[in-house]
Amino acid sequence: MTISKLFGGNIRFLRKAAGIASRGTPFSQQEIADMLGVSRKTVVFWESGQIPSQKKMAHLCELFTRRLSLEEAITSDELLDEDIKDYFIVITERAEVKRVEPHQKEMLNKIFLRASDLTENDLEKILDILDKFGE
Repeated sequence: MTISKLFGGNIRFLRKAAGIASRGTPFSQQEIADMLGVSRKTVVFWESGQIPSQKKMAHLCELFTRRLSLEEAITSDELLDEDIKDYFIVITERAEVKRVEPHQKEMLNKIFLRASDLTENDLEKILDILDKFGE
């Protein structure tokens, strides 16, 4: 097994995001361990960057894909080679986690920053307009 700081950060991020998407609060290391049938110490090792076996890696990908309700599965290559935080936006207030392209994430962050100065009434109008685009 090799050690990858990127992998450890991805697992930590996905653990927290999956909990927020599922119930509004991050999952603990113990909860993820219980879901996967491993010890909490194993999850600690993974978050420290130790790469699991291919079988455990497949279970991790499946668990996070399911918990985040993703249409496109998370792959082991993504966990090992990409900063997965760049591909997700977490809206804690709405218990939502969405997969986005990095350029979309940048635009959405700009929208959120600008929206913080708007009134609730203005935000409702904007949401109505966005809902019409989604139809």
